[in-house]
Amino acid sequence: MKYNLEKLKKILDKVDLTQTQRNRATELYTNVCNAIEEKSDLDISFYPQGSFATRTAIRPYKNGRDQAYDVDVICEVNNVNKELVTPNELKGYFRDALDKSRYSNKMDEWDKCFTINFEEQDGVDFSIDIIPSVLEDVSTKQSLFSVTEYPFLVDSSIAIPNSKNNSWLTNNPKGYVKWFKDEIEIFHKKFLLEKRAEEIYASIEELPDDELENMLLNVVKVLKRTRDVFYYRRNSDGKPASIIITTIVGKLAKNLHPTSNELDLLRQVIKQLQQLKGYPVNKISERMDITGYAISDIITRDNGRWEMSNPANGNDNLLNSWNEEKAKAKDFFAWVENLQSIFLTDSEPDQDDERVQRLYNAFAVKQPESALDKPHFSVSSSSSKPWRAR
Repeated sequence: MKYNLEKLKKILDKVDLTQTQRNRATELYTNVCNAIEEKSDLDISFYPQGSFATRTAIRPYKNGRDQAYDVDVICEVNNVNKELVTPNELKGYFRDALDKSRYSNKMDEWDKCFTINFEEQDGVDFSIDIIPSVLEDVSTKQSLFSVTEYPFLVDSSIAIPNSKNNSWLTNNPKGYVKWFKDEIEIFHKKFLLEKRAEEIYASIEELPDDELENMLLNVVKVLKRTRDVFYYRRNSDGKPASIIITTIVGKLAKNLHPTSNELDLLRQVIKQLQQLKGYPVNKISERMDITGYAISDIITRDNGRWEMSNPANGNDNLLNSWNEEKAKAKDFFAWVENLQSIFLTDSEPDQDDERVQRLYNAFAVKQPESALDKPHFSVSSSSSKPWRAR
């Protein structure tokens, strides 16, 4: 097991972004947002959302290759009131500012965002999705308090313009990131408490603080990368959004057994996911106190309808797409079965080399011929898919 754990960490190093690359992404989106302020009368607060904000970013994989990395950035306008502007007007303010900036020839416009494409540097392409927004109105936030799992998060809700139908979309990226970080921290504290208790009776391996902080994050990264590779090879466009994976792991965190072995942690999550395919179709799902599995309280299938709520936005059912397209749930279960075959199936000692090869193959990473080999990325020049709300 230790051998496979070491291999897993080496693979993660190859699909993760370096701190230098992260710093470059931050510099790029900061420069873009500053340019929008300079070319307009807008007072903007900007911050990343999604995987960059939750520290679960990996190299995107599509069409059999590593792709340009995209960073979603919320640009929250502080001096514009939602009630005094239409969605298309707000979108227009950003379009005019970007047209006047040095980014005008790098820009693509979409329904809910603007994408700025940057040239490759140090083997990595970046695209920045600029998402205009204003603070959500009081009445909308009031309606969210009673339906949101963590009502105290609702205050940071924002409204995003959709120029396709001149409408507003409610989102809460700040609230979501706070929830996720809090759940990870709860797991860390649980780990430390159990570690102290075990030290009374036995000596256990010391785990550096930075590794402790990254354990659950690495589980998310493993799931996201293997998802990308699996769905590409399956020729399926129905892969689960990253927020689904992040939310499942975040909600499971408090029920996972603390361990210093990331592979064991990953196996715990996979075993929970395996329970989903046995959910009943035409009745109310059983809860954790009956099934014994925490996933039963996280994802439900009541009378055939899949539901998992966004912890920061009660009106956002993250599994709506499973109800609209039945094949998405079916593909999800196939992916979980694939995870089981890679990470849960025991092998004989003389099959270790074959198992390691399957591990590298699951990540679409070339197995190094020697331990001295350094990570190498093959990056597609095609821009990545722009942000769009779920």
